[in-house]
Amino acid sequence: MPATRTKRRPATRTKQRRPATTTAAKRARAHALLSHEKIRTAALRLIDQHGIAEFSTRMLGRELGCEAMAIYWYYPSKEALLDAVVDKLTSHLVLIARDATRDWVSVLREVAQTYRRISREHPRAFPLLATRRFASEETFGFLEELFELAHRQGIPDRTTAQFYRVVSSYCNGFALNELATQNAPNDPNAGALRKRFTRVATVSAFLEPRYLDEMFDFGLELLLEALVRTSKAEGKLR
Repeated sequence: MPATRTKRRPATRTKQRRPATTTAAKRARAHALLSHEKIRTAALRLIDQHGIAEFSTRMLGRELGCEAMAIYWYYPSKEALLDAVVDKLTSHLVLIARDATRDWVSVLREVAQTYRRISREHPRAFPLLATRRFASEETFGFLEELFELAHRQGIPDRTTAQFYRVVSSYCNGFALNELATQNAPNDPNAGALRKRFTRVATVSAFLEPRYLDEMFDFGLELLLEALVRTSKAEGKLR
């Protein structure tokens, strides 16, 4: 009888584990490439993509290719990291406040307009600005520049505080309202309600997003004009 041939099983390739030293070396290289700026830039990018609630240092570590603990060599806590993100968002405001050649009200106007632009460019990160007090060296530096400019132009500190508080509150409220409007789900009953409440429908046409820039400038100028008028009447503003 002919000899029967036994089928050879194909050799199975065993996965070779990477030596621990290789993984450690990669982590070491990732750690060496980290910096304060790189970390806060990546943090802002992730918050823009996923929102503040979903953001974590573990997520940031995966993005940077390092362990989350490596981040704490640069920022001692998540709160400190979020303050650094606020610093990055407001970096342009500092440059505006340093322009000593302009009058203080016009500088405050541009700060307000830039602040709103931040809310539109970073809608998921903007609540950090609206809900966190300026608490870092960079943000204090911005306030110092802004308030010092007012002082050099003879504006009393109390008047400076009034201008700043009123305008910043307006900017925060307007921006948060705008973000809430953008995120609101479509109401299937809105069409029927507009047919019943015709005046609401007519006025609401001017509350659509295309009018938001006009509305913001309108409200800002009302505030600034009222503040200037009141301050001049009291002899507090030139």
